[in-house]
Parts: sequence; C-alpha cells; structure tokens
Amino acid sequence: LALLAVIYNICNHMKKQIWIPILIIAVVIVGLVIFLPKSKKQVDKEPIKIGVILPLTGTSADAGQYVKSGLVMAEKEINDNLNLKYNVELFFEDSQYKSEVAVTAINKLISVDKINYIIGEYGSSQTLAITPIAEQNKVILLTPASQATKITTAGDFIFRTQTTAKQEADFFSDFVYKAIGNKRLNILALNTDYGLSYIENFSSFYEKIGGNLGLSQTFDAKEVDFRTILLKSKADKAEAVILTGNRNMNGLILKQIKELDLTFQLFATSVTEGKELLEIAGEQAEGLVYPYPFDAESENFAQKSFQERYQKIYGSKSEMLAANGYDTLSLLSYCFEKVGTEVEKVKNCLYGVKDYQGASGVLSFDKNGDVVKEFILKTIKNGQFVPYEK
Repeated sequence: LALLAVIYNICNHMKKQIWIPILIIAVVIVGLVIFLPKSKKQVDKEPIKIGVILPLTGTSADAGQYVKSGLVMAEKEINDNLNLKYNVELFFEDSQYKSEVAVTAINKLISVDKINYIIGEYGSSQTLAITPIAEQNKVILLTPASQATKITTAGDFIFRTQTTAKQEADFFSDFVYKAIGNKRLNILALNTDYGLSYIENFSSFYEKIGGNLGLSQTFDAKEVDFRTILLKSKADKAEAVILTGNRNMNGLILKQIKELDLTFQLFATSVTEGKELLEIAGEQAEGLVYPYPFDAESENFAQKSFQERYQKIYGSKSEMLAANGYDTLSLLSYCFEKVGTEVEKVKNCLYGVKDYQGASGVLSFDKNGDVVKEFILKTIKNGQFVPYEK
C-alpha cells in the first residue's frame, strides 16, 4: 500500500493518459508480490528442535568439542539446503562428564524445552544414566560416542552411531593374539561402564583363542599418576598392555612408561586417537597400534567429500567423533524428510537404515539400534595417525 501511494503521488504530476496505465501495472506487481507463493528461499520453516548433551567443559571436553564440530557443520548444511522440507535447531547442554548433570540436562530438554530428539552422551556411564528417562518419555536418544555393552539393551528408542566395545574387542583380540603370540598381556582400563565393558568383552574373546591374559586394572577418569598400576603390570610379568583411556589419559600413561623405563608392547582402543595424545606423549606414542571404525583417507565419495568440507571449515581433517556427530544429525534429518516428524515413524525409519553412505563410513542399524561399521587398524608413525601396515 505504501508503494502504491508513492507511485500515485508521482503519477499525479504526470498527464492522465500516461499515469493510469502505470498505476495499473503497479497494482498487478504488488498483487503478485502479496499473493503468489513464496520461493523456496523465502519460505520460513519452523525448525525441529534437537537436544544435545555432551561434556563441553571438564574431563573429556576435547571429545565433546569434536562431536560438536560435526553437529554444527551438519546443522548448517541441512538448514542451507533449500531442497529439504525441515530445518533443525540444536540446543546444547554441558554435562561436564558427570552423570548427575546429564540427568538434569535431559529432564530440562524434555520437560522444559519439549524436545523429542536428543543426541548424547559421550561417556557410556552418562548415556546409561539418561537412557531410562528417554525410554520412559518415548524420546529418541542417539549417542555418537558411547560404547558400553549395556546400551545395546537400554531400550527401543536408543540408538548409537558409535561401534560397541564388544564389536571392537572381537575385531582387535584376534589381531593382538597374532601379534604377540603367548606373551603375557595386561589391560589398563578406565573405571567406567565403557572400560569395564572392554575388559569383559576382550577377555572373553582373547581367552577363547588361547591368549595369555594377566591383570586387568582400572583407574579413575581424573587419575594423573599411573605409576603404581604400571609397576603392578611389570610385577605380573606383562610383556604387552592395552590402554583403554582417552587421548589425555593414554598420553600420560605412555609418558610414564618411558619415565619408568618399561618395555611393554603397546596397544590401545579406538578412543585414543586425537592430537592431545601426541601433545602429551610425544615420541613415546610412536608404534602404538589400535582399531578404528573410521577411515579419514577413504576414497568413498561421501567420506571424501565430508573430509574436504570439514577441512575448509576447521583447517584439519576430521577424526572419528566429529564424523559420528555429523552422521547422527544427518540421519535424523534423513528420516524427517522421509517420514515426517512423528517420533514413532522416525524411530522405525532409523531401524530401517541400511548401508547409509555417511561421513563416518557405510553404516546400518541392527535390531537393537547399534550401528554396524567396518574397522581398520591404525598406528602412529612420524607423529601422524596412519593406517597400520604389517
């Protein structure tokens, strides 16, 4: 109307036979602007709220930040894609790697923010603390990082894009046995649901194939002095050890192995990869061998494309957790586009995911909501995480 008024005032100073046609054309243009459907770019889509619970500060904050980088990247790509019907909006909660804080966070996301889809947690103990709440409220919970065996049977609404401790132990135990033969092996494990799961599953597989397994020792997540358990492994006549701590913990253990002049053959679990390990352990990390359900050098189109885009944004290639985070949100978006936003339909869609071409690899969900992926072996050579070659 304001535009018409301006045009009318201009035309009023012109000859009648000139301004009448101009006024008619203006009316038609304004009518088209008002009544024609908006273009895709103009349509404002109500975003679907997605809750995220991660340790963004405190212990394992590095892991939480890795996952967050993948989530934020996926959020932007989804919302910039004009061919998608639904946008997404992430609501982050910091668990501080504490189960009680994670419980408070999920209750807030469900009760206050009215969110039906939640991504988290990182730590298995934190995830197991919040799964009953998600299940009771029929809220879909996808963890991009937790590996504890108990999560497999945590509920019908629980999924994960990270492989399980059982899957990893099954793959890795055979390699370790072939690598060390009858040498005595010790396990140094984080005293969490993840660490205990790894001890249980690896021990079972390893002893079945005839491995010589000695002590399995645990340590607290805040531990910084590992000399006592290392000397116990020496006294147990261990010739090899497996480290199940995170990047920082394993870095300290490797450093203290060198200080004590110990000569263990060294193995680790998948959570060991990250620049923090190298910053702490330095050259002592050289030769460490570990399984990894993610290949950053893959020529698979989806993985290669993701790495190129990730590097442009963050200046480095993605590790496992960022890729898992990206896939977790992308899979939700995939199901929203396929079946809509009704929770039950989205849940059934996730169970039906098979051979999805993701940033973290080709993945499927089994009947328990556990992801199925392929593992590779990796090692550290010249300060780089590289594929292991015999």
